[in-house]
Amino acid sequence: MIKNIAKGTILFLVIFFIFSGGLFAAETKEMNLSQAINLALENNLNLKIANLDLENAQIDYEKTKANNLLTESRYIELQGDLGLLQAKDNYNQTRNEIIIDVVQKYLQLNQAKKNITVKTKEAELEKNLLEEVKAQVKAGHKGNLDLLQQESNYNNAVFNLEKANDDYHQSFREFKLELGLNNQEEEEFNLVEVDYPQVWQIDEEEALKKANENNFILELRKRQIELDKIDLERAEVAASPELDLRKLKNNIELANLNFNKTQKELANSIRKQFYAYKQTINSLDLSQQNLNQALENNSILVEQVKAGLKTKKDLLSAEISLLQAEYNLNSAILNYYTAKLTLQKLIGQKIEEGEIE
Repeated sequence: MIKNIAKGTILFLVIFFIFSGGLFAAETKEMNLSQAINLALENNLNLKIANLDLENAQIDYEKTKANNLLTESRYIELQGDLGLLQAKDNYNQTRNEIIIDVVQKYLQLNQAKKNITVKTKEAELEKNLLEEVKAQVKAGHKGNLDLLQQESNYNNAVFNLEKANDDYHQSFREFKLELGLNNQEEEEFNLVEVDYPQVWQIDEEEALKKANENNFILELRKRQIELDKIDLERAEVAASPELDLRKLKNNIELANLNFNKTQKELANSIRKQFYAYKQTINSLDLSQQNLNQALENNSILVEQVKAGLKTKKDLLSAEISLLQAEYNLNSAILNYYTAKLTLQKLIGQKIEEGEIE
């Protein structure tokens, strides 16, 4: 039994000092969210590919436009910039996805670090409780089963602390890869915490309107309707066979149906994501209220401990509750930004890194 306790204590101390050393290392660099996003955009290979594809599409468009100066064909005009529109959409979508990934991993990494602090306090509390149970067993107020149970609680707390530490380092490695850094570059840097967000104001109708204006697939469907109408007009002028004309009319009907189907699917996606976004705003408000309550409770307990009305163990429990409330608020901020940025991506809005902090 004593051997197990000693083993758990040593494990706790080793993990604690490893974590403490990482926190208090001299001259550790800081990085904020905007810097992280800019670094990822600068290094991401998919974005570089999308940018070159966009440049080539612009060149092809200019050539097609020049060749169409003499004919002034509406058909060629409609087809001519489709490649450019698709390349622009691909570039913007790629860029938005990179920003969303960086924001998520950045906030998740801050969460993982906060979780270590919570688990450290929990292990400390369980260690104090273990010492109390040992004293009570020695005094004959509790039995060996009580001691075994508390030993188990303490060992579980130490295990959870070790896991939290491992999760943090794994998240850190993944984050560095997202930024385009290898394991040797910028070995240690602290991430600046993201402030409570200024809530983005948008209603459902505005979101639907922007999505209809910006969606590339919807524009493609719209163009197809006009192209099919031109095909029918040409066929009628050329006195094409009735079966050919019927097929071309069917093509127009198909194009309209595809447009309506895409528009309906887009609207459903927007409404669903808008609802998720509104829920994260409510969660933000609730998490902030809970944190305020935890701060007040902790402040009261500090005074009660000073007055001898509460024990340091009670204060430690309150500190854990406060840290958990901070953790929950950070989770709410993560969920808020994930929902917000996903909605912006769906409506075809370019995400600006400066608006996130």
